[in-house]
Amino acid sequence: VSFSDAETMKRMFGVERVTVSPTGVDGEYFQRRQHHPTCYDLCFIGSMDWLPNADAILHFYRDVLPLIRQRIPQCSLAVVGRNPTPEISRLAAERGITVTGTVADVRPYLWSSRVSIVPLRIGGGTRLKIYEAMAAGTPVVSTSIGAEGLAVAHPETIRLADSPEAFAEQCVRLIENHAERERLATAAAALVLSRFSWDTVSRDFANLVFG
Repeated sequence: VSFSDAETMKRMFGVERVTVSPTGVDGEYFQRRQHHPTCYDLCFIGSMDWLPNADAILHFYRDVLPLIRQRIPQCSLAVVGRNPTPEISRLAAERGITVTGTVADVRPYLWSSRVSIVPLRIGGGTRLKIYEAMAAGTPVVSTSIGAEGLAVAHPETIRLADSPEAFAEQCVRLIENHAERERLATAAAALVLSRFSWDTVSRDFANLVFG
């Protein structure tokens, strides 16, 4: 699903022909249809029983959120995903942090958050959560690993940062600047809906398979 994974397949297994078929999203499903009141400054969407996600949110809580709260003391965070570990569940005792566990629909959390964060430090493949957030009109701040393999560009369609200080800075800038959030969200949504909707990627895959 990404060029980096294709190169890994070639290098590790000697496969000569590897074709990339990118992941896509149901853009119609995720698009925001009406105004939603803001409930959270930041949200993280992902299964919390997957090690890279658990590592990411604990790293963010320990190393990044304190830097953000030096400048935005009331910064709020929603951690949305099934099966949170006991350590992550305990974060809900912290002011301004919501840990949902399983939810029937992640869209309201995206629609009611200023910024979607992807502070991953480990993992492979591609992060569908980034395209989903973009389709939902929510700007994304991610690490380079978090956005690996995706056709995104910093700073036009996503904000990338790898150190705690840089990640915090990008979050603060977007939380505090409505116009900047809107510009980023609009550009990102246009990218995803034009190139990575289900209609587009399925048509490209069919052409690949059937010629």
